[in-house]
Amino acid sequence: MIRNKGLVAKLGRVLALQVGLISLAVAAGIYVTNTIVQDLLINEALENEATHFWSLYEQNPQQALPNTNNMLGYLAVDEDMQGVPEQYRSYGSGFLGRVQGGDSAPILYVSEKDQSRLYLIFASEDVSDLAFFFGIVPLSLALVLIYGLSFLTYRLSHRAISPIVQLADYLEQFPFEKASHSTKDLQQMRSLANAEVDVMIDAIDSFTERLDTFIERERIFTRDASHELRTPIAVFKGSLDLLQRQSERPQEDARALARMRRTVEDMEGLIQTLLLLARGEEVEQPGVRLRLNDLVPELIDQVTPLATDRGIKLVLVESADLWVQAPDRVVQILIINLLRNGINYTPQGQVQVEIKNNAVTVKDTGIGMTSSELNQAFEPFYRSERGRTNGPGHGLGLSIVRRLVHQFEWKISVQSNVGEGTEVTINFG
Repeated sequence: MIRNKGLVAKLGRVLALQVGLISLAVAAGIYVTNTIVQDLLINEALENEATHFWSLYEQNPQQALPNTNNMLGYLAVDEDMQGVPEQYRSYGSGFLGRVQGGDSAPILYVSEKDQSRLYLIFASEDVSDLAFFFGIVPLSLALVLIYGLSFLTYRLSHRAISPIVQLADYLEQFPFEKASHSTKDLQQMRSLANAEVDVMIDAIDSFTERLDTFIERERIFTRDASHELRTPIAVFKGSLDLLQRQSERPQEDARALARMRRTVEDMEGLIQTLLLLARGEEVEQPGVRLRLNDLVPELIDQVTPLATDRGIKLVLVESADLWVQAPDRVVQILIINLLRNGINYTPQGQVQVEIKNNAVTVKDTGIGMTSSELNQAFEPFYRSERGRTNGPGHGLGLSIVRRLVHQFEWKISVQSNVGEGTEVTINFG
């Protein structure tokens, strides 16, 4: 969903970028209009007007001062300021800028020549009105038009990618448990799709048909494998029961039969685990709240015979009261695999299970792992050379544990030192 929303959000960001750039361009246009048209052109005009007046004044000292609708002129001869309004007298020669004059702020230009000073007062508000009506208003209307066109483009683009977004949503939320309905769902999308998206839907439709076949084949395999694999193990266990009932048997044979039983039980547990993982929908069930303080002692009892045969001591430390929301079978698989892994790779010493706040730690005093071995410890069927020498196993225990931990979004951490042991912690928080 985040990716799909991101596609729509990108269009929104493009629209916002367009609006921002257009607004910046219009603001720059308004600034240029105000600065160049109102100031630079007016200033240039006043300077030219003053030059023109002085040229006429040299020819005729009685030349009339400028007096138009937008401009007034005042002349001070030999510092006689009686003809100049008092608010302008303090400005010196060369001043060109806005001054406060009643309710307006006209532009004052002061030009001096031969002990005479010319004051030109220009009514800039008239020019401002012209600049507003003939500059800013058209720019604003153009801005509104561009905003409207941009929004229309956004809506058309959104409509164009809408089938793609819906298709992405469908694929992300694909109902594997109802895969047979996929063709019907895709047919409903075709009414909204364009030609390009329709080609994509055809390809996905073909893909889902193959996926349906694969899922059905997987279900059949899981069902058949569950039966075919359990039957020979059950026969093998029954045969072992008959053999172990015979009291008069050499000690070597009894030990061999005990090893065979442990091997069969290991195989049975491994097959049940693999079948459980193959039936993903069972693993995803929320389960009930389990009190690990009650469950872990039972799991320790299950592996006690294996630990006793290897001379390993099992220790339980309960540092907290821990409840977990998960299927009990999943928790059993996690703890049993960690216990068996610790026992198998501990030639002597102990395996300790500690129940903490939101976590369970299994720590052994076994052979440990190097940093290189630790990096590969979670790979399926991986066993180091030292591991093959020191203990039995298939190299699947930690791989299964990691898969279940990730599926329930828990956390797992491993610390190990060669010759000192390994510590595995599963955090349920």
